[in-house]
Amino acid sequence: MDILNQLTEKITLLLDRQEALKLENMQLKESLEQERQTKEAVLSRVENILNSLQEVDRN
Repeated sequence: MDILNQLTEKITLLLDRQEALKLENMQLKESLEQERQTKEAVLSRVENILNSLQEVDRN
């Protein structure tokens, strides 16, 4: 029975670890999406600045 208890404990630990990894993965995906949105906003601002500079050069 000791082996069965050890196996049960290991399986429980693995399932707990799997859940922790799922949560971490979800949090990382959310963080990545936030970073993407920030990057897009920065790129948009840079593009607007470059467009403004081009307008100045034309005049």
